Amino acid sequence: MSRRSQRDLCAQAIQSLDQEIASLLTAIEREKVPDRLTRLALELQNALIEKRKGDMTAERG
Repeated sequence: MSRRSQRDLCAQAIQSLDQEIASLLTAIEREKVPDRLTRLALELQNALIEKRKGDMTAERG
């Protein structure tokens, strides 16, 4: 098999995977998210922000 054919196959595989990922992301975006999950995600985000602030303060000190 020539190098060009291998590259073409690789490019096709990557494009196929990209399309599958895009399709999955679209399906996920269409799913209804329960309010409790949204609240938990926000709490986690806030906790991570606070941890990052603490880590940055510790590095400076």
